[in-house]
Amino acid sequence: MIFCPVINWSINQKKRKDRINTTSAISKAQTGLRTHAIFTIGALVLQFVLGMITNLYVAFPDNTQPGELWDYARSQLPTLAHIVIGTLLLVSAVVFVIRAARESNRHWLASAVTGMIAIIVAFLGGVMFTTFQADAYSLVMALGFIAAFVAYVWGLVVNQR
Repeated sequence: MIFCPVINWSINQKKRKDRINTTSAISKAQTGLRTHAIFTIGALVLQFVLGMITNLYVAFPDNTQPGELWDYARSQLPTLAHIVIGTLLLVSAVVFVIRAARESNRHWLASAVTGMIAIIVAFLGGVMFTTFQADAYSLVMALGFIAAFVAYVWGLVVNQR
């Protein structure tokens, strides 16, 4: 075998570039998932605050039909914001699962699926609470929030750089 420093250097540079490009792509994907998780956690905190404001300062009317309760909920700014943020969180959670699955990162995928399930539980709890005004559904929302919050924070901790 003939040794040629120029050819060997060129081959080594190409291998190094390929390795850097692969690492860069992985890093970019990880950064995107981390950013998504951080924004989701922020939205969850905002959602919690809006839920507390609704709980403390919005009094739903007694003895009304579910349709009237929904009309009333949409007429109250904190409750309407709570509904809108909850819907956006649900959409974001589905997108997060898709992104984590595409990256084939089992830790992000576990975090994303757990967070999505928790957000679905909280969302359904909110729908049932608004419809029937039963306190148990408010508890379901709170437990869904805690589970989602923990899932996304866990994803950040496990996937540190």
